[in-house]
Amino acid sequence: MATEFKQDDIRLEAVPSNQDLKGQDLALQRLTPEEESRLVEIKRKIDLRMLFIVLMYIMNRKPLILMSLAHTHPKRARPFQYAVRAPEGLPMTDSQYSTCISILYVGYIFAQIPSNFLLNWCGRPSLYLPLWMAAWGIVSACIGLVQSFTGAVMCRFVLGFVEAPLFPGALFVLSKWYTKTELAKRVTMLWMANFISNSLNGLISAGILAGTNGKLGHAGWRWLFWIDGAMTVFVAIVCVFFVPDFPHNDRWLSVEDRELVQKRITLETGEADEDDDMPFKKVALSCILDVKVWAFVLSLFGQLVAQSFQQFFPSIVATLGYNSTITLLLTAPPWVFAGLVAYCNAYVSDVRQRRFEHLAAPYVLAIVGFVMAATTKATAPRYIAMFFMTCANAGYLLNFPWIAATFPRPPAKRAGIIAVANCLGNLGTVAGSYIFPTAWGPSYANSSAILGVSAAFGIVILALLRWYLVRLNRKMDEAAAESHLAVEAQQALGVSGVQIEGNAVAWRYQI
Repeated sequence: MATEFKQDDIRLEAVPSNQDLKGQDLALQRLTPEEESRLVEIKRKIDLRMLFIVLMYIMNRKPLILMSLAHTHPKRARPFQYAVRAPEGLPMTDSQYSTCISILYVGYIFAQIPSNFLLNWCGRPSLYLPLWMAAWGIVSACIGLVQSFTGAVMCRFVLGFVEAPLFPGALFVLSKWYTKTELAKRVTMLWMANFISNSLNGLISAGILAGTNGKLGHAGWRWLFWIDGAMTVFVAIVCVFFVPDFPHNDRWLSVEDRELVQKRITLETGEADEDDDMPFKKVALSCILDVKVWAFVLSLFGQLVAQSFQQFFPSIVATLGYNSTITLLLTAPPWVFAGLVAYCNAYVSDVRQRRFEHLAAPYVLAIVGFVMAATTKATAPRYIAMFFMTCANAGYLLNFPWIAATFPRPPAKRAGIIAVANCLGNLGTVAGSYIFPTAWGPSYANSSAILGVSAAFGIVILALLRWYLVRLNRKMDEAAAESHLAVEAQQALGVSGVQIEGNAVAWRYQI
């Protein structure tokens, strides 16, 4: 029996067909050996330029730990504040400190979606992203001037708005330059900034605190914000000259090289990476109505609750009972380990072209770490648990190449979905800001239990999504097998395809 398809059922399950395919002539031929050789050199240049986006993200992560250094409890200090002896910090209760942390993500939620649409319209990441970077550097420096909880909350609220464009914008830029077989390794390189920042921030901050505390009558944590803000603005100015734009309008590639980069993207998807005439309202509606989008949102929520320990990691490490210097040193190795796991995991994921199992496995390790942290007070097992906990990041970063591969075209929709998934998922970070009250210390067993359940929830949602995508792929396979012409099968499913030496390009979901 022939498989029947209803257009209403599949209009959101695959890439829309485009009879007037822009750039289709590029896809009517394979890459020649000369072009393949040339692409190796081009990708090397692209990778070098992308390192400046990684540098931007390193600077983006620094304010998280700086905020922890500015906080002291009016009645009882958190372990880390006690360890670094910072009584001159801002007096805040646990609830006020959690509000200070979480208020930043309110700005994220409001700003990320319009920002990615604006970036797609602007078309100049080399100007757009550094502009916002300079803005958050200025706001970050202003935090060093605040004298109260109210001032800190206001600055953090604004900081969320100006920091929001970078991460989803960087993911969108990567998705424009790399194929789905290359994307996971590049997203890993971007996310390595998180590991680098977490590894080095404590060490660098300790040195600055020791050298500046009391200088000109100001506390060391204030100098941290001022120095960080000045460095951020300087790096933003430098990045204007090195951050790449999009393949069709970049200034540092020749016309021939730009066409070659666009050609390989076209060959992968059967469609040029250009927006059609779909109005903004229709693009936004297609994002909202797509069940796959909400599966990613729910999963990211659980995953980010599970990762909220990052905001309290110095205090968690300080529960081991060592002095400030050793505590700061001990924060680094778990993140170095997580970085190695992340890179190896992403590399194998790209080679195998599989996402779910490589995303879920690190979270299983993290759950083991949460269980260990909740059930033991011995120093060595608790520190080993921290290594496992940080592995959650190695799984998290694979969400975004999976999202980009699931929603390849049109670029405007892809930009919106990356922002929607990331910003709504960050509601998990808001919730996670309140699950480490001082009263639950020093073991934070209740906190660890919540983290473990949240990680399991995120994995279950992704397992259901994988089942759904496998089902959609099976429908495509059945349609192709029952059709005499593969192109007709793709049209029946609303999937764009072109003929390359007599063979139709058949697009499938990554799983």
